Amino acid sequence: MNETISLINSINNVKDMMNNTFQLLKDLDTSLSKHEFQPIYGNALATETSKSIYPSTRYSTFFPQYIARPYALHTDLEANKVRKILFSNVQFFHVDYEEIPPTLINSVIILPEEVSNIRSVIESWWLKEIVYETVKWGNVLKNGEMNECKEAGYKTFFWCRELVDLNSVKDIQTEVERLVDIFNKEN
Repeated sequence: MNETISLINSINNVKDMMNNTFQLLKDLDTSLSKHEFQPIYGNALATETSKSIYPSTRYSTFFPQYIARPYALHTDLEANKVRKILFSNVQFFHVDYEEIPPTLINSVIILPEEVSNIRSVIESWWLKEIVYETVKWGNVLKNGEMNECKEAGYKTFFWCRELVDLNSVKDIQTEVERLVDIFNKEN
């Protein structure tokens, strides 16, 4: 009976974590909209999951590795001229790492040139790849410290905060203010 209760608790914990993550992303959307940013994919969430009975890794990726939300200025989207985006990513796990904490990664990505259809250019896995595969998690400065990555003409400024460190809407607003500040400073 204890094993059953343990499994039920585990499932409920995952459900709670997902609900909290959705609320965090909604709070990001709301706060960023006050600065004229909008999600590039609208209400859709960018995730990486597998619906195959034979997952390609030892982890079952039916549960998403991450949930990503890229944003652009409303005016840039309307003009079809986007060069800078904000990119937020909640990373739950990564197949290359045995244990990582569930983490919010926020970033400003500067593209090499303006693009007219950002939806056809941007990929949901960009930030995950930069943090975990290009820079490598062991080399990433954590606890909100700034990281920079330059690759193929793209400049990415990012920082990581463990989900357990985000306890209020005020914490999200602080993240948003930092995103907007870096967006406005960097070229």
